[in-house]
Formats: sequence, C-alpha cells, structure tokens
Amino acid sequence: MKGKKVFQYKGGPSEILESIHYEGYEIRSLKHGNTGHVLYCSPSKDYEWEDCWGTDLQTAKNNVLKHRQSKASKKV
Repeated sequence: MKGKKVFQYKGGPSEILESIHYEGYEIRSLKHGNTGHVLYCSPSKDYEWEDCWGTDLQTAKNNVLKHRQSKASKKV
C-alpha cells in the first residue's frame, strides 16, 4: 500500500512505586510510562468509594479521610 504510515510506540512501561500508608489505608502509587506523571490510587466518593487514580497526593489523602468518615457514619 503506497503512503502507509507506520507508527512506532514511544511510551515506556509504567513503574510501580512504593505504596504510602496513611490512616491505616494503603495508597498505591505508580509512575505512568507515557506521561511520566506519578499517580495515586485512593477511594473516590464520585464512584461509590471504588479505587480511582489521580495525580494529587493531598487529594488522595483527603479521599481516604472522607471514606473513613463515611464508614464511621454508616456504623452509627
């Protein structure tokens, strides 16, 4: 086929970093292979407390605190 372009993948593999333990919860972290951003996995209220990835550690810590408060209020 004439004029067919071949693209070569330029990203690298993601690198799993050491987890952060905060308030009894493990916040997983990794360095994204394509962008180089560090991502943190924490529960999110927007997704009914399922783990979601984000780029801000402080937001991840706040989500952990909100999740603990939510669990504590359901027990009462």
